[in-house]
Amino acid sequence: MLRVLKTLIWITSVVAFLIIICFIGLAIAHSVVFSRADYDMYDSRRMPVYEDYSGQYPREQINISSGDNTLVGYLYGMGSGRGLIVVSPGHRDSSDVKLPEITYFVDAGWTVLCYDFTGCYNSEGGSMGGYSQSVHDLDAVLSFAEADDRLNELPVMLFGHSLGGYASAAVLNYGHDVKAAIVASAFDTPKEQWSYSVERFTGVFHTPLSPFTNMFIDLQYGEDKNLSAIDGINAAKGVPVLVINASDDVYYGGDSPVYAKRGLIRNPDCTFISIDAGHYGYFLTEDALEYRKTADALSYHGPVDKDKYLELDDAFMEQLNEFFLKAL
Repeated sequence: MLRVLKTLIWITSVVAFLIIICFIGLAIAHSVVFSRADYDMYDSRRMPVYEDYSGQYPREQINISSGDNTLVGYLYGMGSGRGLIVVSPGHRDSSDVKLPEITYFVDAGWTVLCYDFTGCYNSEGGSMGGYSQSVHDLDAVLSFAEADDRLNELPVMLFGHSLGGYASAAVLNYGHDVKAAIVASAFDTPKEQWSYSVERFTGVFHTPLSPFTNMFIDLQYGEDKNLSAIDGINAAKGVPVLVINASDDVYYGGDSPVYAKRGLIRNPDCTFISIDAGHYGYFLTEDALEYRKTADALSYHGPVDKDKYLELDDAFMEQLNEFFLKAL
């Protein structure tokens, strides 16, 4: 009897130890993925920086309270009366990354507001917090615009890619007066995306880790674990939403989750585009994609021509512009 008891105690101790190790590992991984992002990690050799555009595109800095932190945002094209496009960047991206799209929309007659998420670049925060913090940040940005006398008369459009796409859809749960939203390469919920991220990096070990992953998400995110982009799209009846999908998206293992689950979308004003491309590739010209293969090669140490590297597909961008124009 004593031997059985000792065996049970040993087994229980081992299981408890493994659970603790799994939780510590998941917590460390999450803290690394959502650690603070600053310009010392930003690849300004390839990626856009405001100094590349400042001569032609003046901007105004704004400060926005989001929880305990202050976000830094920028207004471009002030005085354009067409409407306000709120641009949300991707995971660990600076707002500078979206400058090609921002300047395209400014040239098309829009005022554009882009910002850094909590824990990113010019905004406050010791870390990014997690996936759902992006939604709370965008909620704060929209509340700021609604209270600003220069902005609150403008029709508001949302444009986001990746994490920004998720935020641009999920924030529709909060009832802001939004006229249209473009949701590009977006996931649906924090729980779903973290589970896939763990699977992507652990492979066959994902299945035995799943119970611990789910428990960790429950503890880390609470009610936010199921803060859903699809629920936001469904809540926004009468709001046109364009869901853009890349069919070869490495971050999702194929189609983006919002597109893959499009059968759950009941908003009759939601439309879909699926493109045979990678996570961001559909924004770029074929020439830009070819040039990137050279510029991104490990053996390449020469100068990078940013005009070639960042060249947008004007026909695709005009589709997005027309989508917003139809919502006015």
